[in-house]
Amino acid sequence: MSLLMMLLALLGAVAVLGLGSWVTGRLRRSGGAVDDGGAPAPAVEAAGAVPPAGGYTLLEEPGAPAVPLSAEDVERVRALLAQGRGNEAVGAVRDATGADEERAAHIVRRIRATGRP
Repeated sequence: MSLLMMLLALLGAVAVLGLGSWVTGRLRRSGGAVDDGGAPAPAVEAAGAVPPAGGYTLLEEPGAPAVPLSAEDVERVRALLAQGRGNEAVGAVRDATGADEERAAHIVRRIRATGRP
C-alpha cells in the first residue's frame, strides 16, 4: 500500500511541475506589451548603450590597461601620498579619471607600490 502511495505522490509532483511550467511559459509569452513577432532578443547591446538598472556588468580584467592619467596628475598623487594625504589622492584620481571610489583607490595603491598607475 505504501508503494502505491509513493507512486501516486510522485505522479502528482510531476503533474504539478508540468502544469507550473506550462503556466509560466504562457505567462512569459503573453507578458510583453509589444508583440515583437517572436524575434529573439539581441545577444549584444549596441555600443554606448546604457545597461538597464539592476543588470549585470562585466568586471575589469586583472590585466586590463590602466586608466590614463596625465603626468601632472600622477605627480600630484605622488605629492599627496608623500604628505600622507591618501584620501585626497583618491579624490584627485577620481576627478582626473571619472573612476569610482574603489577603482580610484586601486590606482592610488598601485601608484604607492610601483610609482606608476
